[in-house]
Amino acid sequence: MSPSPRRSGARTRSASALLAALALAGGFSACGDDDGGTATDPAATTSTPSPSDTPSETPSPSESPSEDPSPGGDAAPIRVEGSAGVTDAVLVDATEGGGSPSEMAFALDTDQAVADFVVGLQSGLPDEVAAAVEDLRAPGTTPYGAVVATGCEPPRSVAIDAGEAGFQVVPALPKSTVQCLAPVTYVVVFAAPDA
Repeated sequence: MSPSPRRSGARTRSASALLAALALAGGFSACGDDDGGTATDPAATTSTPSPSDTPSETPSPSESPSEDPSPGGDAAPIRVEGSAGVTDAVLVDATEGGGSPSEMAFALDTDQAVADFVVGLQSGLPDEVAAAVEDLRAPGTTPYGAVVATGCEPPRSVAIDAGEAGFQVVPALPKSTVQCLAPVTYVVVFAAPDA
């Protein structure tokens, strides 16, 4: 007896379905890892970050701690010009340090004078100014200070001239169109010889 056409069509469809299922299973196994394992859900596993994923604790050569690009910190020497006979001055700065620039320097010869000068300064700038004044105190000189600028870039030098009303401090600011998110306050502290 010969099988009916109906029955042979059913076998063909079953064989086709079986081949399709095998092809589909083969396709799923190809989605696994390179070792021929099965695919896994990455969200279900936890892994420890590799050394390349963890942030580096050591600064890169362009970010050494001594060359911190952010303003603030210790007093730094600044080049001095002018007719007042002042040869050494330091620049102290702080981000959002407050204060208003003025070309007139204030005598910082007493603790009260220093306290009066730093009123309105903030972000650690009062302590930095006081420390700079202490470092500059020497016999035969009087320390002075002036808020010379607020902005994004420090002055390159200052001209200190003696005038009728006292010492005038004029900063040489770089020509720049840089806009910063937070202005930096720059204070120049210097010691002038007593007359």
